[in-house]
Amino acid sequence: MLTFDPDTQSVLATLAPAPTAQKLDLPTLQSLLQEQGYGEFYTSDSDMQELITLALQGKEGSATIAHRRDAELEWVVQPDKMAVYLTAMPAYGGKKITREWLLEELQERGIQEKCIDHAVLDQVIKAGQAERLCVARGIEPEHGVDSQFEGLVEGCKKLLEGYSEEDQVDFHQVQDFIVVEKGEILMRRTPPTLGVPGLNVVGETLPPEPGCELEFNPDADGAIIDTDNPDQLIAAVKGHPILIDKGVFVDPTLRVDAIDIASGNIDFDGSVEVKGDITSGFSLKATGDIFIRGMVEKATVIAGRNLTIVGGVAGEDLGRDQNKELILKAHVVAGGNIRAKYANLAYLHAAGDIIIREFVMQSHLSAKGSVYLTQPGSKGCIIGGKTMARNEIAVNSLGSDANVPTVVRAGRINCKRKLEEQLRAEHKNCLENCEKLAKLLKASENPAQKASINNDMSRKIKATLQSYEQKAKRIKSIRVRLNARNQAKSDAIVTVKGAIYPNVYIGVDDAILNNRARKVGCSFVREGSEVVSR
Repeated sequence: MLTFDPDTQSVLATLAPAPTAQKLDLPTLQSLLQEQGYGEFYTSDSDMQELITLALQGKEGSATIAHRRDAELEWVVQPDKMAVYLTAMPAYGGKKITREWLLEELQERGIQEKCIDHAVLDQVIKAGQAERLCVARGIEPEHGVDSQFEGLVEGCKKLLEGYSEEDQVDFHQVQDFIVVEKGEILMRRTPPTLGVPGLNVVGETLPPEPGCELEFNPDADGAIIDTDNPDQLIAAVKGHPILIDKGVFVDPTLRVDAIDIASGNIDFDGSVEVKGDITSGFSLKATGDIFIRGMVEKATVIAGRNLTIVGGVAGEDLGRDQNKELILKAHVVAGGNIRAKYANLAYLHAAGDIIIREFVMQSHLSAKGSVYLTQPGSKGCIIGGKTMARNEIAVNSLGSDANVPTVVRAGRINCKRKLEEQLRAEHKNCLENCEKLAKLLKASENPAQKASINNDMSRKIKATLQSYEQKAKRIKSIRVRLNARNQAKSDAIVTVKGAIYPNVYIGVDDAILNNRARKVGCSFVREGSEVVSR
């Protein structure tokens, strides 16, 4: 017989004699508890086994075999008040864990609603028990953000970025590198933030740690802090911007390893330094100086100012044009001076001087200044091609033993030759008209002809004759001045320190000399309309 004692919240099992007593075992006893509504109570196998032993011995007696228990909650708040842990014992036929009960317990302890993890509460309610689960956690303060640096100059994209085998890429496409002007804003610094306060589980505010105010990188050469806004970095010079940590370095010279597939053609507003070669088929253009440590192959190089090529220029000819002139594939142009080790099958044009250390072979050189191949210890020879300079051409040797046709010309070619021809033709025309009018006027004085030419017509003939005579006089005066200018002494000179081989054509201004025999060490100037040596 099972009886419930409300005072002890337990179930008492009593054994009494019976003529038809059943055999008592653990499953039978558990089934009996379930049938009488005590199935959820807490049971102990040892207590029930004690009752079963009495029954098997046929003894009377009683024993407590089940207990009703409410769920038990044990709360632990961390010493720093940043977390609340729950250990929950399950209910055995008694009060079960509910959301209302849990929230009420948390509220009694002053736990903040925003700190409670409701997903964990759901987990506890579903399981009916818990083993040190964190059901509430404080909100950590957010550290203030340090000064941020925003670059305001968009960088250049790599040529092969995003390239796939299916793409059709022009490996020679021009790379227009970024150039900033002096005073242009490069980078902006945002001030540090104070951070966001935190909150512990009992509602106490946690102060944040503010961010640090960082300074611009002192190594940002070419850039300065804006005096009107200390949070802005501006360019101190015109140049190529390079982003560095907490700053922008402005380099007035663009530095690249080589001009090839990786770089593509380059068109830069400023100066350029190339560590390697200019590969065939590519081009380099710069508004400033260009310094090339390697060599220039069959490529195009155009400098706005001076151009230096530590190596040489090794070009190629593409045959000859309709005037039988070599078509050269290497083009080198400078707004200032050109310096190179050698030039072979190349076109070089300089607004200043051209200075070649070793040799020039089958090339076309044009300088508005002078051309020099006289450095000590060098070959300093020009073989083949055409070399022109406004002032002077100075070399160690001209031509070769193979009698290769070589043309050098210093000075100014008469650009007014066409004008002289026009003046000559016009002067001749004036004289012819004067002769015709004079004959007509003389004929009018003949009595036989006088009737056909009246006085009015005679006056017109005289006026026209006078006009042609004055025009002829003016033309003659202009021709005399032009001729005197052409005959004036020229400062242009061609100087050869060593051998001058046959088949070398030496020009000074409009005059030219065909050298037919080998000579040694002399200078060539113009005297009148001839080139003479001295």
